[in-house]
Amino acid sequence: MAGFHIKQIVLLLLLVCCAHAHTHIRNLIIDGKTLERGKCIRPYESNFNFPVKGVDNEQIVCRTTSMSASSTDMCDVKAGSTMTIEFHEEEDSGSRAIEGKHYGPCIAYLSKMTSDGQPSGWFKIFEQGYDSSSKKWCIDTLNANDGKLDIEIPGDIEDGDYLLRGEIIALHLAEKKGGAEFYNNCVQLTISGGSGTATPELVQIPGVYAEDDPGIYFNLYDGYKSYSIPGPKVYKAGSVAAVNPKAPGNGDTESSSSAGGEDDNGGEDDNGGEDDNGGEDDKEPTTSSSNGSPPDDDANPSPTDDDDSKSSSPAASTKPTSSPKPPCTRPRRRRRNVDARRRIAEL
Repeated sequence: MAGFHIKQIVLLLLLVCCAHAHTHIRNLIIDGKTLERGKCIRPYESNFNFPVKGVDNEQIVCRTTSMSASSTDMCDVKAGSTMTIEFHEEEDSGSRAIEGKHYGPCIAYLSKMTSDGQPSGWFKIFEQGYDSSSKKWCIDTLNANDGKLDIEIPGDIEDGDYLLRGEIIALHLAEKKGGAEFYNNCVQLTISGGSGTATPELVQIPGVYAEDDPGIYFNLYDGYKSYSIPGPKVYKAGSVAAVNPKAPGNGDTESSSSAGGEDDNGGEDDNGGEDDNGGEDDKEPTTSSSNGSPPDDDANPSPTDDDDSKSSSPAASTKPTSSPKPPCTRPRRRRRNVDARRRIAEL
């Protein structure tokens, strides 16, 4: 009987813990003004602060079933400015951001909205994970800052309507695959005033994460010393050429390599330059064939083939050669001998 009561107490404690371990984006701060709860945020579900489980769950997009833009206000934000999203466990702003032991990263993405309010593809604009020098997580910073997380909007993206997706990934159960908890909400923004030329490389959500990613499948209780934040690299204004291989001025990788450019290791490629290790190639520089295609590096010419190739080179064509004897030389000598014998006979 006593054992039964102990189990009840443990279960009650777990329920109390979990009830206060959740979070959501409660409100925004734009141009120094704190907006009311839910303003410009996609509608909350009834269990508004409960996590999403599973990287392929459709709820991982905005943690809502209402993906229509018409049901949510738009907030104006200037490109290049910094806005604040504010996380809280409960509806009131006095609650903490999240339970202090639910360590994990904070991440933010942007996506242009389609005409029906759907995301068209995401690019990451913010991330903060684990600082090995201070041994602090983003969660520690967030709780110390009353749930406030400052997000800089890139200054060179196109004007238009966007979704900003703020996210916390709690890793306290992530030592098992599928155990990570995702706390994410989407904010509707109208961004304007930037240069409007950048087209960052996009990812899809769901799709950007996998259950076995090192930043998703992670053991907080195994003496970790570092942490790898999942997802793509953060896009910063002016860095579009570094993250978007199709940006103007960036040639095709394969064609650039075959044309004698540098290889991935910093040395030149095999066509007459340095080898993959940065040293010089063992082969002599070669030229293209007459039809413009590169020579076959795998072919090892035989000595006979090598001689043939030398004879067709410009240097070989200037080598002096002896002229053939005229075909009439020998008949002329024979005719002179006959005439001499006739003159002797007449004498």
